[in-house]
Amino acid sequence: METLALQIMNTEFYIAMPKGVHDTWKDKAEKWLQYVAKEWSRFRPNNELSQLNDLKIGETLCINSMLYDCLVQADNYFELTQGLFSPYLKMQMEQHGYHVSFPFIAAPSTTYQNKSLVARKPFQFLGNQQVMKVAEQEIDLGGFAKGYAIEKLANWLKEEISADFGLIDGGGDMQMWSAGEKTWTIGVADALDIDKEISSIKMKTGAIATSNRVYRSWMQGTTKKHHLLNGQTGEVVETNVLQASVVTTSLCDAEVGAKLCFLLEETELQQWFEKNCMKSARFIVKEGHTATWRMTGVN
Repeated sequence: METLALQIMNTEFYIAMPKGVHDTWKDKAEKWLQYVAKEWSRFRPNNELSQLNDLKIGETLCINSMLYDCLVQADNYFELTQGLFSPYLKMQMEQHGYHVSFPFIAAPSTTYQNKSLVARKPFQFLGNQQVMKVAEQEIDLGGFAKGYAIEKLANWLKEEISADFGLIDGGGDMQMWSAGEKTWTIGVADALDIDKEISSIKMKTGAIATSNRVYRSWMQGTTKKHHLLNGQTGEVVETNVLQASVVTTSLCDAEVGAKLCFLLEETELQQWFEKNCMKSARFIVKEGHTATWRMTGVN
């Protein structure tokens, strides 16, 4: 296989393709991922995302077509989850201490006051890449941007390069495909020890996303915080779930589904997957419990 390894977005990316595919795919893949890292990060000033966040209420901005599409998709998931998943939590993330790029151990011991969330969406998508700010909230795409970037890159490699198989791994979030005999074996790391594998799944085509509240955690004063927030309240999720992996056809679906594993009880979670992901599997690791796979729409 031909491979490409990159360190982007504080993430190790690994791409595998068949031998004999023209090497131009490597340059295009790297440029795409570098663009997303530069222009869609909330930690970088003067990029496309910061221009959106700096808008005053009532102002509009014309943005890149890919960022527009990503934001519209994220907003659709905001609606599908009734706001539990939200791309509009930048200010809340920063108040909880997540104001610089990870990793860090401790956040400034400032007094925490949750900024009130608004009932309506803070941005309106007007078409023709035009976005209007309508309320005082700001965008943080977080891991969704990475999932979107991987999914779009996988689609391009399949359609434009016509590769019979391929895999893109961005720090454990993966999209893979196979038009023939190639089968991928994907391992699931231990929630407390990333060098230890606790399960695996074999698949030809699909996506897997994993969320973990152990790694991206820190102390804010005497309180331990992590990066998973309830989009309806802006508060850190209180849960006994340590890690969740979701397998489905779309990496964007998997990214959102993995976060919902921390936010919904099992019955509600099953209902959401049955309604929104016709075929999926999830592997949830809880404190003091043995994890098992749960399938939806799979015989």
